[in-house]
Amino acid sequence: MKRIPLLLQSAAYLLFLAISAAAQHKTYFVSPDGDDAATGLSVAQAWKTIDKVNSVVFQPGDKILFESGKTFYGQLMPKGSGTEEAPVVMSSFGGSARPVINFGDAEGAGILLENVDHWEVLGLEVVSCEPYKVGIGRQGIVVRISKPGESRHFVIKDNYIHDVWGQLGGNGRYQGYSSSAILVQTARMADGMDITGEGEAVVINDVLIEGNKIERVDKCGIVCRGARYDVAIRRNWMDNIGGDGIFVNGPYRGLIEYNEIHRSCMRSGDPNLPGDDGWWPHVAACWIQNTEETVMQFNEVYDTGRNLHNGDGFAYDFDFNCKRCIAQYNYSQNNYGFMLLMYNIFENVTRYNISENDHTHLVQMQGPIEGDRSLVYNNVFYIDYGMADIDYFLTRKPEELGAKFYNNIFYAAGQGRFRSVYTSGDTAVRKYDEEMKADLPAGSVFLHNCYFGPWKNGIPDDPEALVTDPKFVAPGTGGKGLATLGGYALRPDSPCINTGMYVPNNGGRDFFGQPVSDGRPDFGVFEYLGSGIFSDGKTEAEQDELARKASDIAWAKWMFPKSISSNDPFMAVIRLREPLDGSIKGSLSWVNPKNGKTVAVDLAKAKDRQVFELPVKTDKGTLEGTTLKVTLDNGAFCEVFEVPFRENQPRRHP
Repeated sequence: MKRIPLLLQSAAYLLFLAISAAAQHKTYFVSPDGDDAATGLSVAQAWKTIDKVNSVVFQPGDKILFESGKTFYGQLMPKGSGTEEAPVVMSSFGGSARPVINFGDAEGAGILLENVDHWEVLGLEVVSCEPYKVGIGRQGIVVRISKPGESRHFVIKDNYIHDVWGQLGGNGRYQGYSSSAILVQTARMADGMDITGEGEAVVINDVLIEGNKIERVDKCGIVCRGARYDVAIRRNWMDNIGGDGIFVNGPYRGLIEYNEIHRSCMRSGDPNLPGDDGWWPHVAACWIQNTEETVMQFNEVYDTGRNLHNGDGFAYDFDFNCKRCIAQYNYSQNNYGFMLLMYNIFENVTRYNISENDHTHLVQMQGPIEGDRSLVYNNVFYIDYGMADIDYFLTRKPEELGAKFYNNIFYAAGQGRFRSVYTSGDTAVRKYDEEMKADLPAGSVFLHNCYFGPWKNGIPDDPEALVTDPKFVAPGTGGKGLATLGGYALRPDSPCINTGMYVPNNGGRDFFGQPVSDGRPDFGVFEYLGSGIFSDGKTEAEQDELARKASDIAWAKWMFPKSISSNDPFMAVIRLREPLDGSIKGSLSWVNPKNGKTVAVDLAKAKDRQVFELPVKTDKGTLEGTTLKVTLDNGAFCEVFEVPFRENQPRRHP
């Protein structure tokens, strides 16, 4: 028998694999002139309806292409999954106009990707055009995952979603936050549960929402809840949104950038609209929650609404459990507030942003100065009409509230005014106290800022205040777009040049992309170059490293609960938010008031532990007033604090 050379055998095998792969990667065409009985594998053999598409289980590498400029009626719910190398793609053929998916008065999504993986939805138009109905939630493009494990790679790009009048409130599958133009979420988040729950976690990774146009939608523009890694939401444009513009919950190192949001928050909280008055009315343009090291940058927000029961209306918001996140190089114009700093957040930074004619609660702070460690530095706040409040919302004692403000420029022109005020109460009956003063050392909240123009109740207690005209090139001339903000550059004779204070780990660039290493930092968002003075790089690097070590200790302290309950059988369980880093040394100790014995845990031997157990066998009532002493040390800083025990609580069995 004649043998085939090994090289030819290999070539033939590779050719077979290539042909097999090509055979599996099918392209299906859908046209109103098609036939559902056809193969769908060519324009001449195109399918006709969405129902036919919904009946097929697609394979990796498949493409489903709808005819450009044509309208298809119904709810698109395709099945099957792609792979990392070969995602399933849904797009168009035959021209530049988008195909239209019109799902009419149906409840739910125009396009639903449920429990699938590796899908891309590109260049489609989704519309309902049906009027609002109480109790009916509607959505544009939705990814909904309930299957345990990891689901990956969802790309929603260059789509147009409009006239989707969903439900502003409610907690149903299609209502409230789930009533959105674009929605990516785990089913547990949709049902109001944590993303982990019992058993294996339900997790979404690798999400890109880019270049979409959204208008005339209730409730939200883009919502992403439950996605963890590789999440990017960029270059989306939206207008006339009833509630939140962009709401992102869950990512680690997510990226929200170059989005443009016009007229969000327009209908939420309006008492004259039909529906339940108890619906959650508080909405913002662009905000994050339960995120870590996530960045909001180069975004633009214009003209938010704020109805009677909406206590928000901010352009940006660091919400609950945001840790070490950054808002930088953003623009906010004519909104009901620039930035909201909620409580239970940690070391979030607001820097090099421009706020022009934002009003009411310009910056609202709800958390503690030392505990949350929020920083607001090198921003410009400009106002030429109305009054803009630096607002301390009374969630705790006045002495505890606030954030650190450095190197900012507060500029009031025309009839504009600033005010520091303590607020409390429900939105519709909000109380304002502008006489209250916190008993804090000077500079505890405001330090080294520039003030120009009137403050209704006097400028903040800033011992290094620069009270003068910063000499902008053309303040108040911002239009639509980041490129219109050159008026906030400093003139060569500005007193703000080379007179700012150094803030560690400052990102290295100003609003306009210029390095901030030219001499001492300037006040505001613009670093004037060419002063002939150079920064001390070695000293700044040392300050950066020292700040990181201080942050590590503060982070470790933040991991501990506010108090500890001892459980039967007399064991105190200390559950941290996250495990302690291996660089943290120190100890946990407790002295039993009954016998005087000390129980201690050496943290050097407890790397990566999240749960600690201490025996607290004692008589009922003797724990009152006793504490757990915590010592944290990383070589540069040492933090010692106490966590109180609560009275013995019976163990709760599942």
